[in-house]
Amino acid sequence: MKTKYSRGELSREILKGLALGGFIAICFVAPNFAQVAKLFDTKSSKDRWRLRRTLSNLTREKLVKISYNKKGEEIIKITGDGEKRILKYKYEDVKISIPKKWDKMWRLVMFDIPEIHKKARNALTFKLQDLGFYPLQKSVFILPYECRNETDFICEHFKIREFVNYFVLKDIENEGYLKEWFDL
Repeated sequence: MKTKYSRGELSREILKGLALGGFIAICFVAPNFAQVAKLFDTKSSKDRWRLRRTLSNLTREKLVKISYNKKGEEIIKITGDGEKRILKYKYEDVKISIPKKWDKMWRLVMFDIPEIHKKARNALTFKLQDLGFYPLQKSVFILPYECRNETDFICEHFKIREFVNYFVLKDIENEGYLKEWFDL
């Protein structure tokens, strides 16, 4: 087991494992805590204690539910709140992959989000800038790399899909400064 987890990192890893189905599959095959502990390579009793404590905290926070089957074996399942937390983690982990060779196409994200969704609009703006988009205007961002899936995920995360448009452009006027900005 990793010797030092930052605050909440072990919980995050456990929830990600549940989201991938790894824990549930292992729990059905060999559903005791010792099998789950093997996933984290727990060698010492201190590591097992940390893992058990973290699972207990996740249960207390209602992010996972531990139940028992007729044989008395532990079954660990993720709850609805746990799924929401995983979505938050996935949102934080979103990255745009930069290809080795540019396809000479521009990706434009344009939005007109009503004032009632101001927090989502601000969060979208921040996330697009964080991902490396260049702001052409307040609600128009451009990037030279494929990013449709990432953009769709972010829009679905904030429930603002209907207000956001995604364009793929071949030609842009005055693209020299953009090429310079993106080092193309």
